[in-house]
Amino acid sequence: MTSTLPPAETAYLAGVLARLRAVLGDTLLGVYPTGSLALDGYTPGRSDVDLIAVVEQADLAVLETVAAELSHDVLPCPATGLEFVLYERSTLAVAGTGAGFVLNLNTGRELPPKVEFGAGDDEAVFWYPIDRSISSQQGHALLGPPPGTLLGPVPFATLLPVVVESVEARLHADLDLGDNAVLNACRSLRYATHRRWYPKRQAAQWAAGVAPKFGPLIDAALRSYARGRAAGATVDGAEVRAFLAFVLGRLDRDRRPAASAGRPGGR
Repeated sequence: MTSTLPPAETAYLAGVLARLRAVLGDTLLGVYPTGSLALDGYTPGRSDVDLIAVVEQADLAVLETVAAELSHDVLPCPATGLEFVLYERSTLAVAGTGAGFVLNLNTGRELPPKVEFGAGDDEAVFWYPIDRSISSQQGHALLGPPPGTLLGPVPFATLLPVVVESVEARLHADLDLGDNAVLNACRSLRYATHRRWYPKRQAAQWAAGVAPKFGPLIDAALRSYARGRAAGATVDGAEVRAFLAFVLGRLDRDRRPAASAGRPGGR
């Protein structure tokens, strides 16, 4: 996985691991890429470095030290930012589709800074089980055993409603919708169809064939995404909402047989 990364990102991952080992010691059980990093879809200038780490346990003082050591001011991130989520092993055993983290850190030149110690009631929790699912599927480990050993993959029938929720949240949110909303929706649609996660570009190219009406929008989103965050998203918001509504309809249709299959006696 790291062999496909630019040298600066490869060196940065080594620096993150070194700092985690120094702070957490033997309690550090595993470190895993997720998102585009795990899916071999990392795009310099646009993608974040998304990482999941698992520890035996960590108190607040240790978590604060981890957050400080990984801050962009201390360890500059060559990507658009670092999204780092830390879990305790005992929590992951029962996390299911919940957030479950003990530390959620966003830091970097193009990310709004965030440091959270434990998930609050108002968390948009769907991203966390989705990221754990991606890591488990891909099987890449920067440190520790295969990710499925610790992250506990969620069955498709259980995760699909969470994927639906992620699309609903974007569709109904009072915010501008850009290229990333389109590409995430493409990825969600392909997951619902093939029960497997794909990089955004591959998912988008597939979705353009499945929904040719939205082909121009998807192509525009891909071009915008390739230009990087600094260039700004150049897609029409009304078209994005129409596409999200289409995807949501398809996901709702696929969710019904998935739910039936998850019940005893279902096929």
